[in-house]
Amino acid sequence: MKRQGNPAVIGVFVVTSVAVLLGFTLFTGGLSGLRDENERFVLTFEENIYGLYKGSKVTLGGVQIGRVERFFIGQTEKEGGMQVLVEIDRDLVNAHKTSEVSSLFDEQGRFTNEALQRIRGRLETESYVTGILYVNLEYLPEVEPAEIQEVEGYSEISTRVSELKEFTDSLDPQHLGRKVNELLETANKRLDELDVERISNSFQDSSVALQKFLDDFNTKIAPPIVATSEEARLALVQMRELSAVLKTMLDSDSEFSSGISKILYQIDKTMKSMQELVDFIQRNPSSFLRGTGSPRRKE
Repeated sequence: MKRQGNPAVIGVFVVTSVAVLLGFTLFTGGLSGLRDENERFVLTFEENIYGLYKGSKVTLGGVQIGRVERFFIGQTEKEGGMQVLVEIDRDLVNAHKTSEVSSLFDEQGRFTNEALQRIRGRLETESYVTGILYVNLEYLPEVEPAEIQEVEGYSEISTRVSELKEFTDSLDPQHLGRKVNELLETANKRLDELDVERISNSFQDSSVALQKFLDDFNTKIAPPIVATSEEARLALVQMRELSAVLKTMLDSDSEFSSGISKILYQIDKTMKSMQELVDFIQRNPSSFLRGTGSPRRKE
């Protein structure tokens, strides 16, 4: 005779098997779509996002509500910007949002459609020392509502440029470099045109002319004046001494003339160094912000 199975044992076996299967499915993420109710959005930044990494925080008005999940680097050339996927943690939103009904979140802690049209994402600098960036979302009720687009299956949040990019754009490094370059070219041209020997000869000619005038003055005009004014006589003596000193200083073999030549040479050398610096800035306009270190690899 066949033995009938114990219904109780069979029931326990079936329930246990279902529980194990359900636990395994949850553990391996098979039902993650059912338990993962966090919202995800794509933001496109038309600027360098160096310093933003997977896991970087996402804030709303400075309060953390999510994190950066991934980057769509394959879209960079196609779209002309870097697309970033962010995850909004509903637990964080519900932990911080008010109990009152608002136009920003619904009862489940999700952004309302009206709010999404007026939210703008922006890159912010967490530390100017390390250069770490994060994404800050701002609700701007006064702006014109933006049309919500779909990117890679996610709703897109509009963005605006960061304060750092606004600052660098206002500086316009290329325009600044051109102006400095023009100044250096003009200065170098004037230095090239400067004839030190000719200047020295001019000083010497002036000294000779002054000496002749003093001699004529001393022989023809000075005697009657000196006879009536001791102060005038002393002044003439000092003028003759000054003339002699000028003649010595402006002599082509004097230390003074040699010093002038050295100074002008150093000025010319400095101008050429500045020229090289300006050329480098024109080729690499963002180097003075990022430095010359090798960029860190994104996760």
